[in-house]
Amino acid sequence: MTYIFGPVPSRRLGRSLGVDVIGEKKICTLDCLYCELGKTTKNTVKRGHFAPLDELIEEFSNEYEKFRDSLDVVTITASGEPTLNIDLKTIAVKIKKLINHPLAILTNSTLITEPDVREALHEFDIVVPSLDAADENTFREINRPNQNISLQPIIDSLILFSKEFDGRLYIEVLLLKGINDSDEHLKLLADIIRCCDYDKVQLNTAFRPGAYKEAVKLSDVELLDAAMHLKKRGIFVEPVENFVKTLDISSEINLKKTLLQLINMRPCSYGDLRKLFGRQDKLDIVVEQLVAEGSVRSFEEKGETFYVSPFMKK
Repeated sequence: MTYIFGPVPSRRLGRSLGVDVIGEKKICTLDCLYCELGKTTKNTVKRGHFAPLDELIEEFSNEYEKFRDSLDVVTITASGEPTLNIDLKTIAVKIKKLINHPLAILTNSTLITEPDVREALHEFDIVVPSLDAADENTFREINRPNQNISLQPIIDSLILFSKEFDGRLYIEVLLLKGINDSDEHLKLLADIIRCCDYDKVQLNTAFRPGAYKEAVKLSDVELLDAAMHLKKRGIFVEPVENFVKTLDISSEINLKKTLLQLINMRPCSYGDLRKLFGRQDKLDIVVEQLVAEGSVRSFEEKGETFYVSPFMKK
């Protein structure tokens, strides 16, 4: 059986050589609406032995040597939830002896409540835990957890782990339209994330087809708006600038359209726009045009210029 895949271009981590430590599709603690691997075939919280250790390490060693010079990271993941593998710590230790790249793991966070899992996660250089929901009802709607799992212990354990972990912690939040993308829910998520010691939040949506039809992705502008909402609440959201790169702002017309969509959703400061669009030569020209034609309104507050929809009071 093949446990090593890639290298793949990861939106999260760069050029990554993947290690699947479950090997069977799809064994997981959740049955998320958006999962691109499809519906969970075995929903469990019971950890076990999945991939034969010697076989996995031998295959990894052979594949790693082929791609050593072209990698950014080695990533442990799974066709399901990797922390279900009870040998996770041993696998991480053995792989780290073979590589000169950071070792990362993608986890849905559900088993971080277990001390043995947190101990294993300490072996990694980068941990990417998911946090899609801030309350139990939303958690059950979007992540569809095993009946033995509840959200609050996960949140408490994630906060605890973040305080103890010496590596890089990238919290991933995946948003679905009409489920966990409201301003109220984003505020609750921000309140939780602020309690963690983390390096950055990686905001995501269902870019690929999910397991269930209810998984409706946010548009690029909606995702950008959600990122700005979190940033305004003090959350360091890493990929805001990357969202802008995916937008078609190659002409003044397209830039104008994007700015209008964004400003109509939420007031933007001039500093916000500069951060989002970089040193776009056309930015100042287009903003001035929008103000001149009355499509947006500007006002000053605490020495900063803000742009809003003309229909907003402020």
